[in-house]
Amino acid sequence: MKKHQIQGLIVLAVLTAVYCAIVFLIPFERDNAVFWTSFVFTLLALAAQVYVVYTAFGGDRDAKSRFYGFPIARVGLFYLIAQAVLGIAFMAVSGIVKLWIPLLLYIVLFGAAAVGLIATDITRDEIERQDTALRADVSAMRSIQSKASSLSGIAQDEDTRKAVTKLAEALRYSDPVSRPALSEIESDLASCVDELQKAVVDGDRSSALALSEKAGNILIERNRQCRLNK
Repeated sequence: MKKHQIQGLIVLAVLTAVYCAIVFLIPFERDNAVFWTSFVFTLLALAAQVYVVYTAFGGDRDAKSRFYGFPIARVGLFYLIAQAVLGIAFMAVSGIVKLWIPLLLYIVLFGAAAVGLIATDITRDEIERQDTALRADVSAMRSIQSKASSLSGIAQDEDTRKAVTKLAEALRYSDPVSRPALSEIESDLASCVDELQKAVVDGDRSSALALSEKAGNILIERNRQCRLNK
């Protein structure tokens, strides 16, 4: 068991002990179903925090996923506070209130919390899915940009260096997000940059200049298509 999980269980145990101390030190009327129903539902809310905290921050989640888990933890905390306040309030009037009133409220509160937890968990999963898709969408252009940026350092003449530097700058300010409609032209651009890299490494000045211009023209067309597909 991880250190933070142990710490979480300790905090939960302390909260449970504090709650029990409050409940049994205050002279409530305890010989009725309202008191014990309130007591049990609040204990269940405390126990539910184990699931809430694990869902929000546990497992093999990375730091960003744990950050997205804070709304889940907040829903669980609001549920616990609301249940504890209602439970103590109904304990205070347990001798005069009918059982169905607090029981109905506790069930509704539990249902609302469950729906809230599920909704926030689904939202977190969708955000993570979009983050993953975005990383995948930019990987193709980032690879091309990285390759082009490295060429100025290995260019063997000034004209080639200027040409590849100009291309690298154009790529740098180009929209990095790929889309299905751009797959063909991005493939052409990647192939052209690969040929350019070979020409630069081989010291083929004329081919390098021609390929730099060709890659630049392909990039211009890609940028045009980007604007049309937004």
